[in-house]
Amino acid sequence: MLDVEPIAPGEGEVVAAGRLVERLVRHYPRFFDALVVDATYLQAPFFKLCQLHGKHVLAVLKENNPSLLAEARAVLSGPPLWHGSLNHRHSELWDAEEFRSDSIEAPLRIIRSRERSMRRQRIAGQWKLREVCAEWFWATTIPQEMIPARQLCQIGHQRWSIENRIFNQLGAHWGLNHCFHHQPAAILNFWLILWLAFTMLGCFFLRNLKAPLRQRLSLIELARLILCGLGTLGRWRAPWLDLIQRAPP
Repeated sequence: MLDVEPIAPGEGEVVAAGRLVERLVRHYPRFFDALVVDATYLQAPFFKLCQLHGKHVLAVLKENNPSLLAEARAVLSGPPLWHGSLNHRHSELWDAEEFRSDSIEAPLRIIRSRERSMRRQRIAGQWKLREVCAEWFWATTIPQEMIPARQLCQIGHQRWSIENRIFNQLGAHWGLNHCFHHQPAAILNFWLILWLAFTMLGCFFLRNLKAPLRQRLSLIELARLILCGLGTLGRWRAPWLDLIQRAPP
C-alpha cells in the first residue's frame, strides 16, 4: 500500500483517483507500469491521464459501456484462441485488438474469458459440489505482443486478492472500518499509520520468520503475540493485556 486519496464531497472516486495517480507517478515514477481498475474507470479522462504519464490500464468491461460491450460480444464470439486450466478454473479465452470507444480515443484490446469451476455449497445439511460458470471482459491498452491474454486474465483476477487479503483483513481485524476521529486529517493519519504497521508486520512475517513457523502461525496471531510482548515489556503489565482475545491460528 503506497498512498491514499480522500474523496471530497460532491465528487466521484475517479476524480480522486486521478489526483492519486498524479502523486504516485511523481513519487514512484518507475514503481509500476500499469493500473488494474474496476469498470467505473473505463472512461476517457482516466485513460488519458494514464497515457499522459506512460502507464497502461487494464479495466473491467461491463454494462456501463454498452456499445463497447456489445461490439466485444459480437467480435469475440467464434472459437476460443486458448483453453485450459487457469487459476484452478477451466478457462476459454478470446483476444482481439483495435476496438474503438465513443469516448476513449486510443484503440483498445479486449479479452473475453469464460470460466468454469467447482464450488462447494451446503445444501440440505450436506456439502455438495456445484459447477459455477462466469464470463469476464477486460479492456486494456496493453498490446498483445507485450503480455499474453492468459497472464492478463490472471492479473485482472488478482484485484480480488487485494480486496480479500488486504482491505477485508484490515476491516475485520485491524479496525480500518472504525472511525476513531471525525477530523479529515486525523482519519488520514490513522489510515497511514495503520498501513505502515500492517506493511512492516507483513515484511517481518515473510522475511524474518522461518517457513515452518509461518505454516503454524497466522499474521493475526503474530500481531497478538507482539501486542502481548509489548504489554509485558519491562516491569509493568499493561491494563489492557487481559482484554486481548486469542486469534484463531
